[in-house]
Amino acid sequence: MTDDSTTTPDDDQTGTDESTVLLKQLADMQEELQKMKDLAGRAQADLQNAKIRGEREAQDLRLYASESIIRKILPTLDNFQRAFLHVPVDLGSHEWVKGVQAIESDLMKQVSDVGLKRMNSMGALVNPQRHEVLSLGAGKADTVVEVFEEGYELHDKILRPAKVKAGDSTAV
Repeated sequence: MTDDSTTTPDDDQTGTDESTVLLKQLADMQEELQKMKDLAGRAQADLQNAKIRGEREAQDLRLYASESIIRKILPTLDNFQRAFLHVPVDLGSHEWVKGVQAIESDLMKQVSDVGLKRMNSMGALVNPQRHEVLSLGAGKADTVVEVFEEGYELHDKILRPAKVKAGDSTAV
């Protein structure tokens, strides 16, 4: 009987070569798999960041959608304030004046409901982002001593800085 299962040295070499090739292919595929996992992870992180950025931009858009119309209304609010400063004393209690004051009050409530706030700068320290100093005068240094035109902010974003007179540390 002959044994067909005997191997020749060439057969062992072929098996070893095939094993080496297969191991190399396996290593290459594992390396490729790791690259794909890294790429997928980065893509997922990019997608998550884009989603967060999109949500933030949408929220800002909702918050500030009224900004352009409010900017157009600011001069009207200023005109109401100037008019009230010059109402003659004998007309102050007149029903017509009270009606106009009620209209202004309602308008301020409406714009306040969408986030507009008057700054109330009188007596505040001068802040270059909140105040536009038009002149200096008697008063405590770097303090607002007169407001020519009040500033406004929308959801903590300054729409218009207040136009003010600042003290220059001279006696009052």
